[in-house]
Amino acid sequence: MPVYHWDFSILWQYHAILVDGIFTTFKIVLASITLSIIGGALLAPLRGSSKAMIRLPTQALIEVVRSIPPLVLIVWAYYCLPILFGLTMSAYLTCVLAISLYGSVFFAEIFRSGLQSVDHGLVEAGLSVGMSPLKVLFRITGPVAFLRILPAFVSQCVMSIKNSVLASYVATGEVLYQAQRLSTATFRPLETLTFVAVFFVITILPLSLLASYTERRIRTRYFKR
Repeated sequence: MPVYHWDFSILWQYHAILVDGIFTTFKIVLASITLSIIGGALLAPLRGSSKAMIRLPTQALIEVVRSIPPLVLIVWAYYCLPILFGLTMSAYLTCVLAISLYGSVFFAEIFRSGLQSVDHGLVEAGLSVGMSPLKVLFRITGPVAFLRILPAFVSQCVMSIKNSVLASYVATGEVLYQAQRLSTATFRPLETLTFVAVFFVITILPLSLLASYTERRIRTRYFKR
């Protein structure tokens, strides 16, 4: 069998292309995660509403969006919206909005389940000692709920980071798209795709470690014996 000779020097020769892809990836990730969290925070109380006319349509929206693969959502929005509604957006904006919508429904379920998991007796105890509802939220309900949803919250953030590579399917210049262009031009797919894999490891692993550290600190702060 022929032996493959690795040559990572091409990464430096074309580093400007890869750096541009990295910046675009970070822009997609930051924008989509921010919008997803905001969307989830807005959908969560609607999903948990006692009024069926509010709860049922919100639940239907969440279930429908959750059933669509994010790649299908991106491609459908990019190619079908201009045809069906005459709504034309850039590839970057389409990807951000599609990934944000997809993430919002998951964040909504995470936030709702976290708040519902808090023992109502804790809320009543806070109110009974004179705390205002807002203070109960920030000092009791919020910390307890945050601790319980932290693993799922971080997992969803990680999933949003991974979903950013789907932007390459509509020619958005994120890191995978630029790496694919570079591999086609240089015939070095192993080096460029290895770079992409290492980039995501370096990006995601510290986030996971930080989440574990934060969870331990919160558990120590609010649940120390």
